[in-house]
Amino acid sequence: MPSAKVPRLAGLKKVEGKPVDLLVHGRNIGDDAMLIVHLTDEGFELSDVVDMLSTSALYQQGEMVRRITGKSVRTVRRLLKEGKPVRLDPQQSVIAYQYALVLELAIEAFGGQPRAEAWMQKPSTYFHDRVPLELTRHPLGFQMVEQYLGQLIYGVYP
Repeated sequence: MPSAKVPRLAGLKKVEGKPVDLLVHGRNIGDDAMLIVHLTDEGFELSDVVDMLSTSALYQQGEMVRRITGKSVRTVRRLLKEGKPVRLDPQQSVIAYQYALVLELAIEAFGGQPRAEAWMQKPSTYFHDRVPLELTRHPLGFQMVEQYLGQLIYGVYP
């Protein structure tokens, strides 16, 4: 029995840069949490979110595209083709930021994107056998994943 084809946001030109930088369109946000609040309230441009998605084969999968943008792969393609500026709503923008930051931190913590993406998809005993990628969509789960990665980066092992 043939397996169902998983929709992907394929054919994107990979944009170079860090996921968060691409998402905020190169603005210097530093550690300014209020700027992130402002930017997410304003809503990220769909084209910037797609640039962020292009950095990761994992994030281009249909389920992830919907989770991050709130839109299907087909809708995202159509909106990009139309060329009109489209903004995500504040909630979708927060989710996009969470996924961008987790990807960036995981790459730093695990020394490369392939290892980071592999870790993000596997159940972790630290998270009671939950998958970090799944936790990231929930605000408290995101905080747990962010804290864990920060501890790995700074050598404070949990």
